[in-house]
Amino acid sequence: MISTLEKEITFRYLKTRKKDGFLNIISIFSFIGISLGVAVLIIVMSVMNGFRTELIKKIVGFNSHVTVEPYNNSIDHKKLNHKDLNFMSNELIFSNSGESVVLSKDFTKGMILRGYSREDFSKLLIVKQGDFQGNPNNLEYNNISIGKELSFDLNLKIGDKIMIMSSTGIQTIIGDLPKQQTFIVSSIYDSGISDFDRNVSFVNINTLENFFDLKSQDRNLEIYLKDPTNIEKQKTKIQKIFNNEFVYTWSFNI
Repeated sequence: MISTLEKEITFRYLKTRKKDGFLNIISIFSFIGISLGVAVLIIVMSVMNGFRTELIKKIVGFNSHVTVEPYNNSIDHKKLNHKDLNFMSNELIFSNSGESVVLSKDFTKGMILRGYSREDFSKLLIVKQGDFQGNPNNLEYNNISIGKELSFDLNLKIGDKIMIMSSTGIQTIIGDLPKQQTFIVSSIYDSGISDFDRNVSFVNINTLENFFDLKSQDRNLEIYLKDPTNIEKQKTKIQKIFNNEFVYTWSFNI
């Protein structure tokens, strides 16, 4: 609320004596100019803050809040029962990933494959809250979940097949040949960010490790927090728990 004193001061400088009429016009235009400038600044700041909030929401919804990556030895599963970790987190999910190439008649591009178990995949936010087509429980064997934008690029729908080439090779009598495998599209997700939808797909973690010749002890631990906003403070606590692993957060991705 504007107080009486503030009103009196405002009108005192907007109203002038009769002989200073021209100065009154200058005061009015100055007042309007300052008001418009402040209004534009407030609107721009509100739009940018809203855009940043929405962007962070989508990034956090697609990526884990904290990721623990092993160096040489696998992650100690006993640490998953640590009281501080259980207090901070909602979900603890193991994952693995690898770089691949999508092969098509008219379209070839690089892509990241992420591997999850069938049970853990259904716990991801893009499955629970996003625009998701298909059954998340079908992520097994040679099934794959692709992004909406990639499905448009390749003209794919649920039940179609997609050929993917691994970055690892097969030893043959004529040398190393890249692995190729046909996957069946079991679901299509929409993260809201086209770069994610075009470049990241999901397969069963056992299938992925076989496809890239990875070991189960190489798996990362994805931690989904109850409150992902105060991330650096929580990261410090998690780093103390996993003191022999590399720990990074969602804010590392932006």
